[in-house]
Amino acid sequence: MGALLRLLNVTTPPASPQSGDTWYRSDLGQIRASDGLSGEQLTIGPTGNVPTVRSGFWHNVPAYGNAASANVPDGRMFAMPFWPGRKCTLTSIACNTTLALIGGNLRMGLYTSDGVLPTTLVADFGVIDSGILGTRQITPTPVAVRPVLHYLVCGRQGGLLNLGVTTRSTWDPMIAPSSPTIAANRNAYYRDGIGGALPASFGTPDGTDQGVALTVQLT
Repeated sequence: MGALLRLLNVTTPPASPQSGDTWYRSDLGQIRASDGLSGEQLTIGPTGNVPTVRSGFWHNVPAYGNAASANVPDGRMFAMPFWPGRKCTLTSIACNTTLALIGGNLRMGLYTSDGVLPTTLVADFGVIDSGILGTRQITPTPVAVRPVLHYLVCGRQGGLLNLGVTTRSTWDPMIAPSSPTIAANRNAYYRDGIGGALPASFGTPDGTDQGVALTVQLT
């Protein structure tokens, strides 16, 4: 095995970095570099679909696309790509109901990925009543999130009629359908038939679709 290069490990920017200097910000989980100029330093590598984190504020997933309304089938769990550009903590998550469903719930959670697909459950955030219109928010035990690809999960459980939720009319480049047909917006993977707690492993997706628009509060 060849020699490894270990970068300077800091939690604040170096006092006077020179052009080409590189270091690791362990508080952010980022590799940083200097171009010799003053101000914010360069971030090396991809910054994900949440490129910056405004601590204590809300971040959209998906981050773009016109708002629309979609019907959510019972037992379908949508998995939306969530890739923060720096290490952060998820403190709350919310969606928006446009057609309330009495007797049903919305369940939310977070999965890691293998760099492509959702894999292992990080946290099941539990359920919230879907019988109320408007913002439906869950505040779980805060979860530390690394700056790598994760998947946020949201889906319906129970109820007999239709549940409408806000979605975003957009494609996501991280979602890969199984056919070349361009028939609808694809910004989420999904699994069907999940009626209780989220499984420890997401498993092979049943398909791709237009998922639930979420907002996450990050610190």
